[in-house]
Amino acid sequence: MEKKKVSKKNWIPVISFVGFLFIKTSIVGYFSSNYIIHFQLSENLKIENNSKAFEFLLNPPAAIYRKYYFFDVQNSVEVLNGKKPILIEKGPYTYRVEWHRKIENFFEKDKLNYSQSTKIYFEPSLSKGNQSDVITFLNIPATGMINKKKMETMAVFIMEHFDTELFIKRTIKELISGYDDPLMELKKKNNGKFSIVKDNGTEWQSFVIDTGFIDPLNIGKVFSWNGLKKLNYWNSEKANQISGTDGTFYPPYLNRSSIIESYSPEMCRSYGLQYLRDNQINGVKTYDFHFPSDLFSASKLEQEGFCDGKCLGNGVLNISNCYGGVSGFISQPHFLNADEKFIQSINGLEPNKEIHDFLIHFEPTTGVPVAGNVRLQINFYLEPNQDIDLLKNIQPVLLPVIWFDEEIKLDLQTTEELSKVAFYVRLVTIIPVSMVSTGILLILVSSFFLLRNSRNQLNNKNAKKKIYLAEEARLFTNEQN
Repeated sequence: MEKKKVSKKNWIPVISFVGFLFIKTSIVGYFSSNYIIHFQLSENLKIENNSKAFEFLLNPPAAIYRKYYFFDVQNSVEVLNGKKPILIEKGPYTYRVEWHRKIENFFEKDKLNYSQSTKIYFEPSLSKGNQSDVITFLNIPATGMINKKKMETMAVFIMEHFDTELFIKRTIKELISGYDDPLMELKKKNNGKFSIVKDNGTEWQSFVIDTGFIDPLNIGKVFSWNGLKKLNYWNSEKANQISGTDGTFYPPYLNRSSIIESYSPEMCRSYGLQYLRDNQINGVKTYDFHFPSDLFSASKLEQEGFCDGKCLGNGVLNISNCYGGVSGFISQPHFLNADEKFIQSINGLEPNKEIHDFLIHFEPTTGVPVAGNVRLQINFYLEPNQDIDLLKNIQPVLLPVIWFDEEIKLDLQTTEELSKVAFYVRLVTIIPVSMVSTGILLILVSSFFLLRNSRNQLNNKNAKKKIYLAEEARLFTNEQN
């Protein structure tokens, strides 16, 4: 029995139908899968009792190390006589950091109040040097007293009475953990001790943040810090705004044009990070964000209200009002992205973007920081003062005293979980695109066969017409003959 042959013409509608079906299914699947993923992410990002985000807030699954780099003044006597400071960087002196957070209260479901303290522990194996190392360091309590104009006359008397020096020799441990200082004792502060570490074991920060319950894009957004809804350090409403997150959480669904805002108590202001590059950390694809090069631009700072009058220059932020009138400045390490005049006024500085930039690696879908390096430098402005013997001959200089690199890395288990989430998100994107491509290909193939069949039919019709006309012509000729 002879098998019937299936005409290609009969397959063309089937191929077209399958192509349209692929496209329709992929579009529906894409939007439904996206909805499911976004819903699951939103649920997991909510900070509520026993949620993953709640545990992340209280016990971040990360290794946190703070590296301190001190500037050892090599020619302190010459500096007092007007010479350029010669500095040698010492360190890193590395400390393991533990965050201790306590939930104070939930306000309804969208606000959470927590307090925080930090403990640090010296890690000799990760350090270049010992805590017993002695360096020549700026006498910060004395500098603070000198800078307070209202106390200038008293400062002269007190400094002469205590035989105060502008530069002192101290061990690293004394500078980190605290040392007895007569000026601090006179002020009755910190039990008469001075330390460059403000929060070692002391609970001094309280945040009210958004839990992400209503909108996951607002997770971690700061409502208030230490009871303040806005600051009072700066000269404009915008500068005094507390905007962005607390630095633990960041908004999900980042893209390369995102500006990531956070509030920094150390910088006494909010700031924004901008996209730098695509990267990969432990198998997780990341977007790297960093400080914009003009974050501390003088014109920008003046325009936004961060300066009393005129700024000192590009690349430095005056935080004196935030720290009780002490003439302190924040910058990037080694005056990265700052005016050349600051670098040239010191011997021993070499700014390097690779090791001095403020940089955080984000997994873009979840907004979780996979790793990061928070790098800042503390400086003090010294200028001549004819009423104080120590400062009569000194040249104006912005003197770096220390910079730190707080390094954060998520643990391997959390990194692997993030890698899986990112893979599923990519899969949801790739599969529908592949199905759409297949559908379009099938439609193109069916269109090709349909077009070819139409052309063949037209050619056959024309051929038959020619034959018919030829036959007619032959018959006509025969009749004539």
